[in-house]
Amino acid sequence: MIKFFRHIRQRMIKENRFSKYMLYAFGEIILVVIGILIALYLNKKQQDHTIQKQQENYLIQIKGEMANNLKSLSAEKEELSGTLDNAYKIINIMNNDSLIDNLTEPDLSRLIYAVLSEDIIFFNENGALNQIIYSGGLKEIRNDSISGLLASWEGKVNRVRSQEEQVAEATDYLKNYLIQYGDFRSFIDDMGFSKAIGIDLAKCKQGNKNLLRSKEFENYMFRFVAGGNPLQLDAYPKFEKEMQSLIKLINQALKGEK
Repeated sequence: MIKFFRHIRQRMIKENRFSKYMLYAFGEIILVVIGILIALYLNKKQQDHTIQKQQENYLIQIKGEMANNLKSLSAEKEELSGTLDNAYKIINIMNNDSLIDNLTEPDLSRLIYAVLSEDIIFFNENGALNQIIYSGGLKEIRNDSISGLLASWEGKVNRVRSQEEQVAEATDYLKNYLIQYGDFRSFIDDMGFSKAIGIDLAKCKQGNKNLLRSKEFENYMFRFVAGGNPLQLDAYPKFEKEMQSLIKLINQALKGEK
């Protein structure tokens, strides 16, 4: 093709048809420019397609993680609710001598165990999200609402973790108080742990009802409730709504909606 145009150009020059040659040369330049523009357009279109596919891949990964996190959070909310219910029961018993007297040691041990046995911390799956963030993949996500949420996601998780840490700290105080001032051997006997590990039951038991008349133990129990209540009523529900909103935005983006 190039040889063909070159042959025409040389023939025009030999025939001294300068004006026609100039017109032809101009047309040839226009064709070259058009060719370049077409090539740039096709290249840009290919780049946009690649970015779009990469964005879709990122969004699908993040959506999967958020769906798993919602399940994890739902399970943790249920555990927290049960733990707080038992903490409220202990506090109410502590305020009533008759309830204390009528409560059996095994029942008390079960209530204490129900409060102290659960580690209130939801499993946050974030491997794909961290990889996307630290590899600079956020710039490939062109939906500003989604990228804005993801950029601040670590702060949202840390807010929840901070509240969970308050509950964990209060739980540790209760455990330490039980070990220091309670009858821990009676507690593990009542819960069946002694038998499970082959230890004979204690012959002399003090029991743990003295804890129910301890102002310090009551203070620690209130501290536990004070940390767990905001987690149950605010931090977890708020984070749950944020995850649901993110999933909704991702679904809209994958469907091409605005």
